[in-house]
Amino acid sequence: MKKLAALAVIGAALLIVTNPGMDDFQGFVRTYAADRIQREMGGGPLSDLLSGAGGELLAGNVSEIAERESYVVCSLYTLDLDGDGRPNGQALGVAGQFIVLNEFTSEDGG
Repeated sequence: MKKLAALAVIGAALLIVTNPGMDDFQGFVRTYAADRIQREMGGGPLSDLLSGAGGELLAGNVSEIAERESYVVCSLYTLDLDGDGRPNGQALGVAGQFIVLNEFTSEDGG
């Protein structure tokens, strides 16, 4: 029983230490946005240029368009891309990774 409790404490401590912060989320958004732009444009030199620029532009504004709710062992990030007060996507940050819960989009309803 003591070993199980010790493992639970170690596991919780590991999750607390690896709970990603806003800087980590900014890096995730940069990569995610660039990959999504490139995927939608289908590749090529123009796609490479626009995906890099789009990723940088969105990541540069993360502190203004994202809200972080920390739950100690994980964080929930909500984006409001168009500033209308309604979320345009959510991601869960846990153990140094991000899981997209609701796709990031600026379109109404989806």
